[in-house]
Amino acid sequence: MSNTTIIVGAGSAGGALASRLTEDPEHEVILVEAGPDYAVRDDVPLPICDANEMSVEGHDWGLTGYFLEPQDVRDSQPYPRGRLVGGSSAVNAAIAQRAAVADLERWVADGNDEWSYEQVLPFFKRIENDLEFGDSDIHSGSGPVPIRRYGREVWSPAARLFEEACLERGFPACPDHNAPGATGVGPVPRNMIGEVRASSLLTYLLEARERPNLTIVSDATCRRVVFEGNRAVGIEVERNGETERLEADRVVLSAGAMHSPQLLTLSGVGPQQVLDELGIEPVVVSEGVGQNFQDHPFIGVMGLLKEKTEFNGVRCELKFSSEVDGGSLDDLMLWASVLDPATLNMPVDTRGLDALTIVAQLARPESVGWLKVVSGDVHVQPEIHVNFLSDEGGVDLARMMLATRLAFEIATKTAVADEIDEILFPDRETVEDDAKLEEWLRGIITTCYHASGTCRMGREGDPGAVVSQRLAVHGCESLFVADASVMPHVPTGLTNLSSYMIGERLAAWLRDEAAEPAPAAAATAG
Repeated sequence: MSNTTIIVGAGSAGGALASRLTEDPEHEVILVEAGPDYAVRDDVPLPICDANEMSVEGHDWGLTGYFLEPQDVRDSQPYPRGRLVGGSSAVNAAIAQRAAVADLERWVADGNDEWSYEQVLPFFKRIENDLEFGDSDIHSGSGPVPIRRYGREVWSPAARLFEEACLERGFPACPDHNAPGATGVGPVPRNMIGEVRASSLLTYLLEARERPNLTIVSDATCRRVVFEGNRAVGIEVERNGETERLEADRVVLSAGAMHSPQLLTLSGVGPQQVLDELGIEPVVVSEGVGQNFQDHPFIGVMGLLKEKTEFNGVRCELKFSSEVDGGSLDDLMLWASVLDPATLNMPVDTRGLDALTIVAQLARPESVGWLKVVSGDVHVQPEIHVNFLSDEGGVDLARMMLATRLAFEIATKTAVADEIDEILFPDRETVEDDAKLEEWLRGIITTCYHASGTCRMGREGDPGAVVSQRLAVHGCESLFVADASVMPHVPTGLTNLSSYMIGERLAAWLRDEAAEPAPAAAATAG
């Protein structure tokens, strides 16, 4: 009996899902991607390979978002997302950090008891080939994604001094940021093959594309899910200037936190008011679609280095608790990095010199934004309202001020300062004045590219939940969402590795279902 799955989006979750499903010859998978595919590794462009530079141009959706509200207080800013087979995993900073135990406890508290740390750990292990820790109770040395930590001998002098400064301030050493309860300062886990970014393109899909039961359809834009009643039976795509229909027994949207809610809405699954405004006949009214938008805001204390360094990229991180508002969980991160500032969404003239950026990231934001589909045309981007620093109690702002001041102190009052010729921003007067620092933060705060939450999972009957904890769209049959959009809360451990894990989990569930009769595919093409 036919058992065909269409997956829309070949990023982290979609690539993992497609690979694991096609390990079973009883499963046929059609993996649909709007961007190009590089089927031969030697054809992959350098920016997609270099793990030490983010690639935010050339394979991008061209999205923008309002980082602050009301939206007229600051212009819409670029919001890069990967548009190619590999998705954002092929253009990101290649940081392989899991959701923390406390993150998953929050997911469970929201009614998702199958997402506890104990239950997801085997899937995190299934992802990784950990080159330092190998096989153990919490790690694996046999997964498709190589994970490494740079030794200090290949850290820049400034990164080594950053670590020393953190230790001097009483933060503990942290050799493994993916261990349960990990906190403190230590090397950043990276998903890399040598110096090459280990995206889903070059890991999960490298072997899977040789299987006869996987078809990769690239340069194909999904327009909508096709329904018979409330059952998903396929998708409508644009390819080579024509519109066609692809049919399957089930459809999985893995298009990311921007495009999965957009496609649901264009297919008739979304908030009533939005469907009415767009003239779309509802299949299922789901008020949570596009809501609960979450991301990690960050700023950077940036200084020009006195000397060029060959050690670019992100080498060292500090994870710690601000203790603002009585919080005891790690809610802040500092990263010592030597990167092109443009890749950090912070265009600044470095006069051709290398710059050290101590990135201050809010790892556990309280502020929540939203996304609204404004056109029935899939080519018109949704309106993105990230809504940073908007929580009612002002806790996010207080935490970011604290993190900025710590980053500035390390850059100017420790041995790190000996490596820096000039602080580009912020200046000391700004850092020491609450009002000026708040104004500066609101003017420069930007995204960590960790969009999530816009199709969050939760119990049936929860008005904000879009999918069940097994990722089936509430009110629909044979339709699933598997990507960062299902996360109830953005994890402190970033989103890429957790997105791989989500793809792994859905693959396991769908393969278990294979023994049962699959719903019939549509008989005719539209």
